[in-house]
Amino acid sequence: MQARRTIEHGPEGGWSSIAVNIAPATGGKEGFYLTLFPDARPPTVVFLRPPQLAQLVELAGQTQVSDQQIWDVVAKIPMEPLLPSRSLYPRLRALLVDCASSIRAQIRAQEDRPAPLPAPIDEEPAPSEPSYGHSGPPGSFGGSPGGGGPDDSGSGFP
Repeated sequence: MQARRTIEHGPEGGWSSIAVNIAPATGGKEGFYLTLFPDARPPTVVFLRPPQLAQLVELAGQTQVSDQQIWDVVAKIPMEPLLPSRSLYPRLRALLVDCASSIRAQIRAQEDRPAPLPAPIDEEPAPSEPSYGHSGPPGSFGGSPGGGGPDDSGSGFP
C-alpha cells in the first residue's frame, strides 16, 4: 500500500502535502495562498492569482519541466524572491499534479464568480451657478478693453 503524498481538504479547504499548502482566498477575494514551510526557516506565504496557479498546474503536468523550473516560477512571484529549498521542489510538484483537477475546478469557480460591484461614490452636489474661473461669461477676459479677447501684443498682459 502506497502512502498518500497529498491531501484534499474539500472545495473551500484547499490542498496540502508535507510542508506545502494551497488554500483559496476567502471573503469573496479572488486568488490562492501558497504556504511553504521550508526546513529551519519560517513559513512563507505567496499570493497567487488564478492564472498564475493555472500556469503552475500546467507546468507540473509536463514531464520535461523539472521540479526546480516550477519552483523558479513560484520564486519570482513575490516582491522578495524565495530562497531555494530543494526539499520543497518535489513536494510542490506532487501537490500540483495530484490535485490538478480540483485546483482547476476551483480556479474556474473563481473566474466564473461575478465581480463585486464597486462601492458607490458620494458625489458632491453641483454648484448652482457655473464657475468659469473669472468674473465674466465664457469667452470674455477681464481687463481687456471692450470685453474682447486677450491683448495680442505678445507681452501676455491685457
